[in-house]
Amino acid sequence: MKRCFALAWFLGLLALAAPLPQVYDRLEETLRQVRLENPTQALSALDRAQSLLRQESEGLPPVLRDAILVHLQDARQAVPRQSRADLEARLLLVRHLLGKALYDAFFQAPAGQKTPYLTRLVRATGLSQAVAQGAESLAPEEARRRLEAAYLKLMAEDLGQALSASSRPQAYLALARAYARFLVIQDSPQSTLKAQDFIQALGKVSSGEDFRPSVRELQEKASAWRRHLQTLATASPKATSAPPPAPVPSPAGKPSATPPIASPPAPPVPSTSQVFPAESTLPQEIREEVSLLRLDPQAAARIGETLQRLAIPSLINWLDLLDEVRSSLAQAQLYTEAGQYNRARAQLAYAYSRFRLKVYPVVGAYAPELAERADRLFLAMQNAVGLRTVDFTVLLGEIQEIEERLLGGSLGPWHTLQVQLQLFLLGIPRAILFLLASALAFFPLYLGWITFSGRNVYWTLLGLAFLFLALPILAEGVSYTGSILAEYGGLPILGLLANLSIAQGLVPYLAWGISAFLVVAFAGAGLRGIAAQFGLLRERGREVATLAEQKPSATTLTSETIVEWDEEF
Repeated sequence: MKRCFALAWFLGLLALAAPLPQVYDRLEETLRQVRLENPTQALSALDRAQSLLRQESEGLPPVLRDAILVHLQDARQAVPRQSRADLEARLLLVRHLLGKALYDAFFQAPAGQKTPYLTRLVRATGLSQAVAQGAESLAPEEARRRLEAAYLKLMAEDLGQALSASSRPQAYLALARAYARFLVIQDSPQSTLKAQDFIQALGKVSSGEDFRPSVRELQEKASAWRRHLQTLATASPKATSAPPPAPVPSPAGKPSATPPIASPPAPPVPSTSQVFPAESTLPQEIREEVSLLRLDPQAAARIGETLQRLAIPSLINWLDLLDEVRSSLAQAQLYTEAGQYNRARAQLAYAYSRFRLKVYPVVGAYAPELAERADRLFLAMQNAVGLRTVDFTVLLGEIQEIEERLLGGSLGPWHTLQVQLQLFLLGIPRAILFLLASALAFFPLYLGWITFSGRNVYWTLLGLAFLFLALPILAEGVSYTGSILAEYGGLPILGLLANLSIAQGLVPYLAWGISAFLVVAFAGAGLRGIAAQFGLLRERGREVATLAEQKPSATTLTSETIVEWDEEF
């Protein structure tokens, strides 16, 4: 029986890990619903696509999955702006990155299981059926050359459309389509193009600069790539049809005058998922920059390799990407302070997508434990209820710690302690802590009210001091109640109660200071009056002594001597 349960559990796990073709089918069906005519439906579809990728992306490499999530988030931001060109460009990149995964899986699949991947590859990237027909029966190198040539032909057409476009949106869309084609075959050993070339050209289109020289340069590189493929295609049949002649046997006892010709060994076919840039192949700028870091040589070499794999031209550009993450977090902090929590969470999600795609791999090359800690902090904040501005301060400190570690420094153990506390208490645990404290605060306040609410003004002042002493914790409890009801109860208007939290901004911080001042004032006035009535202060001692002399004897209990205990003073 136990074995049956174990088998069922194992089959359940296999069912959760959907294969790549099924993941693509579900994503394709979801992305069909993304249209600017219905922004609500489009945003909902993009959210479902992101959730699907996070939950069922076992067949996708992490780098491709993170890149797809970034472009889905960018597409989500293009919907409210009603930017059709930007939305179509992002969806093109999403489909072709999925096509990249299908392309790699096609060559890695066994002989009888290639058809599902090739069929989805045609749908994802717009490849013609004539090119794809029979590709699964070819040798791997022949199939690779055929598909590369088809994508290069499509890329050349897209680059030509970008040059002849009558408007910048048309040129941007055509250039983005060419870039998407390149992403599918970017790991080819014959590639003469880089992703950074397309990104720079797209940036010129967006900024209004003259982009045509960059596009012509891309055309020349793509043409050189195609010529090289044609050379390989024509050389391959000759090499296979003309085997080397067999050596002529020499007469007995006489060695051959010429040694037998040995055919050169075939070069190994590099895997498309394998990246192995040697230190000597790194660009000179990256080599010079990583050599100046105060890190061990192996870590510096890993940083250079990671930068090259991510198509980041230099360490300075990577620091700019880190500044982009920092800027998004600063905006999220400002939106949180202003009470615009939806925009704050959108900026937080964008910052995490950029961190995961461009920052996390490089940090993992020199400080893997820091990369994992920052990643856990990002995820904790995305899933946490009741975010406060102080939470973003800790996360911004973690981003600064990444830069400090790169340069050989650190923010110290105090920052590490704050991060660990943040990971331990962030979200529901912290909310429960403050809700419980605010609920328990009512009990001493009630006891103080029934104790100090008599007709003696000094006891009343002391009760007010207790009230203002517990007021900040009561405000924290109310603020977290509003946050929970806003995020889980469907009452977003109550999110404004978060502004009562001391950790939220300057106004509640100053209000806490004023309440502390009132505690000191009321407690001082009340305790001074009580101390004077008890004869503990020198200047009031004579008055109290006179009152004591005028009192009747304690042994004589009449109706005239029974008074309220707080009226006695």
